[in-house]
Amino acid sequence: MNGFEQTLWSELEATPVVDPHTHLTPEAPQAATLADIVLYHHVWIELVSAGMPATAATQAGLPHELADPSMPALDRIRAILPYLPAIRSTTCGNMLRVLLEDLYGVPGGQLTPANVEHLCAEAERKAQDPAWPSHVLRERCHIETSLTVHRPRGPARPGIEYGLEQSPILATGKRTPAQTLDDMEAAMGQELLTADDLDRALHALAKEHSRPPVRYLGLWLPGYFAWEHVAEARVSDVMARAREGRELAPPDLNAFTCFAVRSLLSGMLEGTVRTVQVIVGADVLPPHRSLTEWAPPFVGGLGRLAGEFEAVQFNCSTASDIYTQDLGVLAKHVPNVSVAGYWWHTLYPRYLRKSVETRLDMVPANKIVGFFSDAYHAEWCYPKLKLVKQIWGEVLLDRVHRGLLTADAALSLIRPVFCENARRIYGLA
Repeated sequence: MNGFEQTLWSELEATPVVDPHTHLTPEAPQAATLADIVLYHHVWIELVSAGMPATAATQAGLPHELADPSMPALDRIRAILPYLPAIRSTTCGNMLRVLLEDLYGVPGGQLTPANVEHLCAEAERKAQDPAWPSHVLRERCHIETSLTVHRPRGPARPGIEYGLEQSPILATGKRTPAQTLDDMEAAMGQELLTADDLDRALHALAKEHSRPPVRYLGLWLPGYFAWEHVAEARVSDVMARAREGRELAPPDLNAFTCFAVRSLLSGMLEGTVRTVQVIVGADVLPPHRSLTEWAPPFVGGLGRLAGEFEAVQFNCSTASDIYTQDLGVLAKHVPNVSVAGYWWHTLYPRYLRKSVETRLDMVPANKIVGFFSDAYHAEWCYPKLKLVKQIWGEVLLDRVHRGLLTADAALSLIRPVFCENARRIYGLA
């Protein structure tokens, strides 16, 4: 390894990181048990796909992020041991190996019948250690700030701030339109019978929460999204038909989403927060099967939305590789659109590399946020960040060797991409 390579890897290792999207519990970001780590839902679904019964490690047949498994952690780990060899070759399987080896000292990162009882006890011991979350997030990952979509129920750990996540989608793979409206009423504490009810409720919600410690409004937009102006009467009709259980066509669903997004962003402009985090390119089929999703109108719709709300910064991430170029071109041409991380089905080496290369090719460097863990527990931030930094290092070295970047230019990208851009975009000190 020559001097420049050593300098680049050292800079990547030491640079502080802002993680702009997580599901960390603010007051307790660490995993409570080894099962919380090993049965992270991306690992769980691979085990189910490999032949493990969905109810083998959780009575509900759902990942523990969605339903109480109602089983002891040790029993859950023992149940999955026969299926783990089938996923050793996958990226999730490899990240699990790295996590267990580097953070817990497991030889080869492999769980066996001989070590699971000891490891379960060790994970629970670490979970009770007040210094453990800081050790993982600060000392091992150098993550200075994690933004989470979970609201605190008690004093938050240092370095954790919040985003207000909204999903203005009337029909999903998990809930019917009528159930979605019921959920919204429960969350907002009021009836939503008409478009006017919906507008006032969403406007007030965004206005109230668009100030620190909230740092962004998160929008999960559907693939069919195509930005349009929608009359209240049309949306009221869609809501009435949803209540009656009648079939809704994609244009009806899009009308609801566009109306809800306008209400949220209009309310947001009455607060102080000016960042919207847009996550796209995925849908979830029952019971919990995440698939990629893409539709031609989406990027044009997002561009028109950003053009109408020029005072808002739209920081975008995608689960669909098809959007890699589309979002890159959008961020190249639209001043208030930027790109962030690699979400769900793009957090794999081949697609990571493609994303990094595409963004370096076309997006101004101050509009690239290099990391996005989507982690539910601090421990999973570690292998995800390690993989992302590895890919960034390989890409930057290759570009220098090919003469596409100077050594100084490559080094100058690291701090902005992993820290400074996110600080600015999300209004962090």
